[in-house]
Amino acid sequence: MKRFLILLLLVATPALASDITRASVVAAMNEYRAQHHLPPLREDIRLDAAAGDRMKDMEDQGYWAHESPDGRSPFTWLEPNGYAFHYAGENLACGFETTEVLLAGWMESPGHRANILSPNFEDCGIAIIDGLPMRRATGKSIVVMFGATRQ
Repeated sequence: MKRFLILLLLVATPALASDITRASVVAAMNEYRAQHHLPPLREDIRLDAAAGDRMKDMEDQGYWAHESPDGRSPFTWLEPNGYAFHYAGENLACGFETTEVLLAGWMESPGHRANILSPNFEDCGIAIIDGLPMRRATGKSIVVMFGATRQ
């Protein structure tokens, strides 16, 4: 009697992988916050608009960085969109296909993790595009703006 050994190749993508959407990113960040006994982030339309403007600036100028080529901070887009902030932060990511892999990557990065788990942040806004601001490529690019309004 012959015996066969069957090998299975496991892919690092979770069985229930979700597309990257604003709702899925907020939900995933809030799952991590709940694990650390932090209140959930609220999606704020003003921060969504700021993140969108930020992404558009990166597309228009062809860069991918926390500071624009002309030296503007990522928070330049908050107040023009009506968000008077007391605290602000930004997470960037590119080349991701699923929310689960995106959040796993951010949670392995000390700076990104600190923003997601910051007790100072109450709100967030998100912009998502296919590819990169400089060119079209595989995966999505994501901007998350974090904030808390002035007291």
